[in-house]
Amino acid sequence: MPINRHYASYLPSNTAILGLLLVSVMWGTSYGVSKKLLDLMSLEQLLFARFAISSLVLGVILIRKNAVADFLALPRRYLAVGTTTGVILTGIFITETWAVMLTQASEVAVLISLCVLFTPFVERIWLKATLPVSIYLYCFIGVVGIALASNTDWNAIILNDSVMLILTAAILRSIMVVVCRKALSDEALSLELVTFIQLSVVTLSMFGLIIVQSDASQTMQMLALFGVEQVLYLLYLALACTLLAFFIQNYSVRFLSASHASLLMATEPLFGLLFSVFFLNEVLSLLQWGGSTLIVSTTMAACYQFSKQKTSQN
Repeated sequence: MPINRHYASYLPSNTAILGLLLVSVMWGTSYGVSKKLLDLMSLEQLLFARFAISSLVLGVILIRKNAVADFLALPRRYLAVGTTTGVILTGIFITETWAVMLTQASEVAVLISLCVLFTPFVERIWLKATLPVSIYLYCFIGVVGIALASNTDWNAIILNDSVMLILTAAILRSIMVVVCRKALSDEALSLELVTFIQLSVVTLSMFGLIIVQSDASQTMQMLALFGVEQVLYLLYLALACTLLAFFIQNYSVRFLSASHASLLMATEPLFGLLFSVFFLNEVLSLLQWGGSTLIVSTTMAACYQFSKQKTSQN
């Protein structure tokens, strides 16, 4: 049976909107689900299992689509782009997951969205792009939001270890966006193939960490405690939050304007915050609610304005 390699030529805008909202829900809830699994698994075990499953499934899909021929046409280029961005992706998930271990999932979900504000500065330094004047106002509001969202006490507004990890992850996300944008605009590379190499790099990196750090008896104890609930959580992270979200996003954005798509994707921290509060029973102080509101509203406004500005330039 022949495999259809092409996307549909038309998708109703309402369906595309629902698709991107679903992606935001999955990505927003991924921090809380990771938090649940980290009660049982180590950081490297969780990331290895998540990305091993994702890369295995995506590998099977690519083989069925005969993507090997595409890879063999430009093997060095694919390996260069996939490996470079895969290393950055590894750093992103290590710092994000490490932060989830140290603090509330809601804090990670909200603060990580600041990559939207960091990206223009990375573009400025790397690609010599012009910065919109409004970015300075957004950054000021974002800094105020960081100070408020990361603390519970009005008298102790400081940057703790978890906040520094999340900010590092946000900066790495910004670098990832710029590197991918530059690399994938140079040549017509298959995004699916590049993604497979990225996932494989994360998988192999985590496997190496497990071999170096893990105790065999500890791993066996973890597996003995692994039940149906944990399996479902892991499959949700690997298949829904990684693969399914990737495909839905790339499919839906083709049928929406850049400004609408960006605004929808910017709702990720909102869903992450709500999931953590209502399903994980995390408690936020009034100070943290205020900071979270500032960050979420600022990133949504920034996403909308930046994408609208790029659309008008094009």
